[in-house]
Amino acid sequence: MDACWYKQGHALLQQISQTDFGESVVSLWYIGQMGVIVKWRGMVLCIDPVLGAMPGADGRDRRSYPAPFPARALKADLIFCPHAHAGHMHPETLAGLAQANPGLTIVVPRPLVEKAGGFGIPANQLRGARQGQKLSLGKEIAVTPVATAHENYEFDAEGNSRTLGYVIELGGHRLFHSGDTVVTEQLRDDLRAFCGFDAAMLPINGRDLARNLRGIVGNMNSREACWLAEQIGADLVIPLHYDMIPGNGENPLVFADCIRHYAPGRKYHIFQLGERYLLG
Repeated sequence: MDACWYKQGHALLQQISQTDFGESVVSLWYIGQMGVIVKWRGMVLCIDPVLGAMPGADGRDRRSYPAPFPARALKADLIFCPHAHAGHMHPETLAGLAQANPGLTIVVPRPLVEKAGGFGIPANQLRGARQGQKLSLGKEIAVTPVATAHENYEFDAEGNSRTLGYVIELGGHRLFHSGDTVVTEQLRDDLRAFCGFDAAMLPINGRDLARNLRGIVGNMNSREACWLAEQIGADLVIPLHYDMIPGNGENPLVFADCIRHYAPGRKYHIFQLGERYLLG
């Protein structure tokens, strides 16, 4: 599937910088794969950014489209990474962001703090997260990590999940970004405890044996994402993880059709790359 940027480079960075609607509106931008930039009350949060090449075994970049801008060009306050795969905890991206933003906090699952430090990120910029333990991050920003299964649950010897989704509370707004995961009863029940979400950002690329045999770990599919959104009371559903890596994507119109069949009336939004969405 061909993909191109609606807005990128200086134009996108300028829009992020100049956007400020105060407390009443959360601004979202899609930057590819599972990557989302969130801005609220002047704070810039970036979830799952991949702002560099994704080389394959032959050394060639596997991306279907280029990064919107270099990592060092983004002014950010908080970064969230869900797990260790390079498409979600990208060394070039995290090192560039950390260098350009000395006050930045990078949140990773607790078992991955040492790995992230190996990218050259100073220890004072890293914060390890454990499922169920809320993080207070200033300006009425609170984040609760939730254990996820990609495709299975994985814990270290201390019981810390190696893969996390993040419930992000911005004043009176509540968002959920799942990172990569399949749907489980435990995930559904953990999220139901929050009594609804303004938006849920979920992968839709699915999983199958053919991809497993190629070493690709999968996610929920479109129908499962629709079901989960219904179960957790998500007002808006945003499908992700369908367009960056050839052979591991999905047509987002399949998701739209699943909404029509399995969650009629549920609000959803399919982003263009670099598009802004205002959540009020």
